[in-house]
Amino acid sequence: MPMTQSTPVDDYRRQIERKLKLGNATEHTHRPALKSLIESLAPGVTAANEPKPVDCGAPDMVISRKAHHGPVTLGHIETRDVGVNLDGMERGKGANGEQFICYRDGLPNWVLTDYLDFHCFVTGEKRLTARIASPDGKGKLRAALRPRCARMPDS
Repeated sequence: MPMTQSTPVDDYRRQIERKLKLGNATEHTHRPALKSLIESLAPGVTAANEPKPVDCGAPDMVISRKAHHGPVTLGHIETRDVGVNLDGMERGKGANGEQFICYRDGLPNWVLTDYLDFHCFVTGEKRLTARIASPDGKGKLRAALRPRCARMPDS
């Protein structure tokens, strides 16, 4: 049987699963894996954890690319722990609803993620969602057979 080559997304999913199995993972635990994933998918791009705050708050990561005049910010990422209901946050509900509204209105290009679901926003509108796996509640991840991506309809 031929051996299949691992993809950066497969490696990322395995890293998340290993940390979940320890039973003490938090939102911050998975950031190194996310940084590695982003940087492996886009050569020349840097993902910085806990960057300086911006006008609308302090997103967890900034994604940038080097340019001859200095780094250019491509976007930001706000992380939540695996399994957190991102849809509730997007409705402005719960402990982080107000924070979501600030980022939605203040960041031109950003991603909200629980490390498995990715919700991409451009100029305040959700443009894309993608799910790469689902937690089974026992520290295992069920890989999406085909990572689910959905483009949001144009308004």
